[in-house]
Amino acid sequence: MKKAFTLVEIIICVVLLGALVALAYPATKQYMATRAQAYMQDDGSRLGSAAQVYFAETFESSVTLKYNRETGAITAPDQFKMLNGNRIEKGYNIPAEFTISRDNNEAIKLVDEAGGTYIFDDKGKLTRTHE
Repeated sequence: MKKAFTLVEIIICVVLLGALVALAYPATKQYMATRAQAYMQDDGSRLGSAAQVYFAETFESSVTLKYNRETGAITAPDQFKMLNGNRIEKGYNIPAEFTISRDNNEAIKLVDEAGGTYIFDDKGKLTRTHE
């Protein structure tokens, strides 16, 4: 005769699995926020570095870039070259077209719900804000 699981045993297993998921959720959420912050820092640094090189090579005082939120692609003049290609994370809450200026202290904000807000200046310095 086959012994089947009782209802109580099944309920205990479901409760234990639910407890494990409840314990893992905050850690997963923290991991996602940390990951988003790391991507924003990297993207901001790459944008800042590319802007510095662009300004040095072209003697321009500003550069206008276009951002595609769905793909993360950055459309820029030919001389504007980011490390690892003209692409940043997709989904940032930034304008579709923005300007980085040589003499502007707040060139761009990278905003992501999971990771907060970062501002980088024309020197490539990145700071986190608590908005």
